[in-house]
Amino acid sequence: MIAVIIAIAVIAAGQTEAFTKIVGQKSVMFLCVMIFVPIAALILKHTEKFWIHRIKSGFEMLVNNFYLGFLGFALIFPSFYLSIYLIGYIQLGLKLLVEIMQQYKLYPIAAIVIEPAKVLFLNNAINHGVLTPLGLQQVRDSGKSILFLLESNPGPGLGLLVAFLIFFFKRDKKLSSNAASSGPIHLFGGIHEVYFPFVLLKPVLILATIAGGVVGNGILQIFNAGTIAPVSPGSVIAGFLQINKTPLDVAGYALALVLSAVTSLLISLLLLSLTRKKQLKTLQEAQAQVAEMKQTPAKKPRQKDTPAIATKIDFSQVTFVCDAGMGSSTMGAAIFRKELKNQNIEDITVINKAIVDLKDEKVIITISQLYDRVKAKRADATIYTINQFLDKQGYLTIIEKIKNEKN
Repeated sequence: MIAVIIAIAVIAAGQTEAFTKIVGQKSVMFLCVMIFVPIAALILKHTEKFWIHRIKSGFEMLVNNFYLGFLGFALIFPSFYLSIYLIGYIQLGLKLLVEIMQQYKLYPIAAIVIEPAKVLFLNNAINHGVLTPLGLQQVRDSGKSILFLLESNPGPGLGLLVAFLIFFFKRDKKLSSNAASSGPIHLFGGIHEVYFPFVLLKPVLILATIAGGVVGNGILQIFNAGTIAPVSPGSVIAGFLQINKTPLDVAGYALALVLSAVTSLLISLLLLSLTRKKQLKTLQEAQAQVAEMKQTPAKKPRQKDTPAIATKIDFSQVTFVCDAGMGSSTMGAAIFRKELKNQNIEDITVINKAIVDLKDEKVIITISQLYDRVKAKRADATIYTINQFLDKQGYLTIIEKIKNEKN
């Protein structure tokens, strides 16, 4: 509730005349929402602990709802005015920075910031909070914008995945297979987070993705390529659909994709060769680290499955759960459906949801890092945990458990 209140306040700030005078245009205020909503949630968390245990039984909902309303009202005004003046001038500064980059042809160096930020899950803040508003202004002025392509280019990540496929083809079949299965998801599905665990296996490989990004951005700049709208998700399909339909733009985008992938591939292979004597993390450890980076739970999550219970469990529907209920859980649900089909199990429906949308689900599958949050939302559900949503072996284990429970 408090998130909705603050989001409405900052979005309204972006439509005001004062904000328009500072920035020169209205804005969707995505960046503001990402800044002020978590701050409001932290304020709520750290203020309610002083009185929440003093509420008499039966009055919890009444007191909590009134407190949310009062706190939301108190935070509306600072959020509204800070969004106009603080974020307004920050966005103005970023706009001037982009103009300088355009004037002096400095778009390639943007990869030095964007590629590491993607692995740290700041890509949405950069893409939708900074590049998209500025890109929309460029579209109004010139009909297209290169800014939409700086973060969404799947080339650097694709090159890194192909490097793992080649380098570990004989050394580690499982790792090579994981890289191969992640490639189409990254390139065509636009879910870039599938290559982040591979970067965390060898953090030095971030240099390869940066180099790929620099080359890709340079090609885009040389060809003056741009899209007419944001490219989301960062899929090659979405990219070609949104690219400005001129031969130069299309050729520039295609060449940028290929050359950035080749650059990332070659440098990744070089770095893997130079550092092959050093111990690699396991892919599971890296994927668990990625999942942990995506959320900040109040306490460290438990790495366990829910034990079997004596009562009969309804397995007619299995729900995959992640933070947003979109990319990760969608992939997991698709893989799980395929494994069920392979074992001729047709009486189980598989869906996916966000944690906040959970209501009356009976059987849930999620990553172990989200166990506590899911358990708090659905305490009476049967919850199975896996290390990450591409864990086929984990799904086979869960299917065996389900078959045993049903028999």
